[in-house]
Amino acid sequence: YLGGVYGTGGGGGAGAAGQDGTSSAAGAGGAGKTTTAKSSNTTLGGGGGGGAYTTSGAAGGSGGGGAGGTTLNGTAGTANTGGGGGGGNGANPGGAGGSGIVLIKAPQAASSTTGSPTTSSSGGYYYYEFTGSGSITF
Repeated sequence: YLGGVYGTGGGGGAGAAGQDGTSSAAGAGGAGKTTTAKSSNTTLGGGGGGGAYTTSGAAGGSGGGGAGGTTLNGTAGTANTGGGGGGGNGANPGGAGGSGIVLIKAPQAASSTTGSPTTSSSGGYYYYEFTGSGSITF
């Protein structure tokens, strides 16, 4: 230990790169990307925040990125967003990435689905959201 913070860089998100870590701070996770494949706009795929040795870990990116750790483990990414887990601090591990999601926006209704997708329709489109295994047929 040489008295520095030793911040690590934040993970890249779907919409932007993570910030670099410096000798005095950890870098924030990159922003996710807003999707219109749901009936309401949603941001997904945020990068995990960087961890740090002696100061606070950085924030995760919008869209489910987990925060970086300091004296604790990095925070897990938010479930069903594909957000990255926050980085650890060297002595403690980083958080797990958030589980993924499959979004389908179609101009026609599916003839069948398996699994348990969330479905809705709006503005002439049909929306299908899978957070587990399943299939869809048009």
